[in-house]
Amino acid sequence: MTVAEAIFKAIKIREIDFVFCVPGESYLATMDSFYGSAKPLLVSARHEEGAGIMAEAYAKASSKTGVCMVTRGPGLTHLSIALHTAKQDSTPLVVFVGQVPTKVRQREAFQELDIVEFTRPVAKWAVELNRADRVAEIVDKAFHIANSGRPGPVVISLPEDIDRSSTAQHSVWRSSTVGIPSPSTKGVAKAVSMIEDAERPCIVAGEGVLRVDATDKLIRFAECLGAPVFTAWRRFDAFPNNHPLYMGGLNLSSVSNDLSEPLKTADLIIAIGARLDEFTTLSYSSPSTAQKLIHIDQSPEETGGSWIGADLALVADVGEAMDKFEEALKNSKHVKPSKERQNQIADWSEYFTKRTTPRGNRIGLKDGTIDLEGIYHDILNILTDDASITCDAGDFGSWLIRYYKWNKPRTFFGPTTGAMGYALPAAIAARLARPQAPALAFAGDGGFAMTMSELETAVRLKLAGLVVLVFNNNNFGTIRRHQNREFPGRAVGTGLGKIDFSAIAKAMGAEGFRVSKNGEFAKTFKAALNAGRPAVIDITLGENNRDPWADNN
Repeated sequence: MTVAEAIFKAIKIREIDFVFCVPGESYLATMDSFYGSAKPLLVSARHEEGAGIMAEAYAKASSKTGVCMVTRGPGLTHLSIALHTAKQDSTPLVVFVGQVPTKVRQREAFQELDIVEFTRPVAKWAVELNRADRVAEIVDKAFHIANSGRPGPVVISLPEDIDRSSTAQHSVWRSSTVGIPSPSTKGVAKAVSMIEDAERPCIVAGEGVLRVDATDKLIRFAECLGAPVFTAWRRFDAFPNNHPLYMGGLNLSSVSNDLSEPLKTADLIIAIGARLDEFTTLSYSSPSTAQKLIHIDQSPEETGGSWIGADLALVADVGEAMDKFEEALKNSKHVKPSKERQNQIADWSEYFTKRTTPRGNRIGLKDGTIDLEGIYHDILNILTDDASITCDAGDFGSWLIRYYKWNKPRTFFGPTTGAMGYALPAAIAARLARPQAPALAFAGDGGFAMTMSELETAVRLKLAGLVVLVFNNNNFGTIRRHQNREFPGRAVGTGLGKIDFSAIAKAMGAEGFRVSKNGEFAKTFKAALNAGRPAVIDITLGENNRDPWADNN
């Protein structure tokens, strides 16, 4: 067996359907091992950032491990955005990076880079495969590490001569299952005691719920407690947004937003599979010193390594933990919330619904430009809950966060890193992994231009039902808004030239549309969804960037 064949077999046995790459001469044999294969299919992207994002989003959408292949030097450095995203998003990813031949290592040969050292800060593990007879061991360990504990990216440096060599070792490949710890009896008892003592418990649900498909268990647990539920930063699909206990997704605006009041006034916060990052903790103010914290996650580094120590750090499968909590609570002295508390939660739910439901019949802003509230009203009335939604960074994304409702798990794909250029490659991966549902990419003109070459990839793959919404205001809108706040009247470096993205879409073989008035959008959006090919809608906005949470029009 060749090394390349061993790598291919390791991927195939794990039932990974798509592997994403940008071709490189340093790993030609591994590429060749995919010749004639439909599953896994080797998908060539136009740029390494795009390939890496596709692999990362595929992992999220499929519950499998993302696999990406790039070449050394420039290929790897281009990929680094996707590695950083996978690290912060806890996404299992295995990356093969072609390296210069072993005989010229350490000479700064053509495009040589110390792959292990370069990727160490943004990878769970980085290793060089410098012996052909260890390919089975190294690759199997890579998949294990990528999925165990807190999932994340693993990088394998593959020297060119090793890539093209044979191995006499015929290992038995195993599609092993990564074990997840069960909650201890002592831990469950402690959690139940804390819940019994709490008068105002509140739940924060994160990626760990999605990872083990535990949304239904979370619903039952929340209803058992009668506790309001928030979703962590960019984990909006972990809990159905139309549920009366849902209070919203935590985001940048939550720090000052009155919708976060149930979290701020809680006496017990139960963080379930959530990384306590800056936005999820309201700029590291929640939990406060007066609030108790139960933190449940399969990874010890998450429950014990957050910015604030937990009163109970429970390392466990979050679904199993919730089941055991619920079972124990049924036989405990725990009582349902008081009528007063239930009324308070109902009032919060009503206010949340009012604050996050877009109004219809919006004809535009006073200056004649498009009113984004009306655009989102149309989107909500046209799409079904199954749609895959991907999101870039920018103010348009805050409008999405405010108004869109995710009612099914694994339907939102957006990086917690806030990386620009994510939406289109992620939509390609989501469309491949979830072919039963349309994929919608939300992007600004700045972010879309960074990876718009991947539109050709979508066309090549014949991905009908993939629609990109480009919110085009000819500037880096979020930064311009911050700039106007900090340095009013001194805009510099944030202006962009005009691009006709609809024309670019047509030039790449996709369908292209332009919308400049609210009344044009709904009909155009339906046409894009039914175009029979990938489509782009260039939405012309005014350059006056409004705060998405300010009701001033």
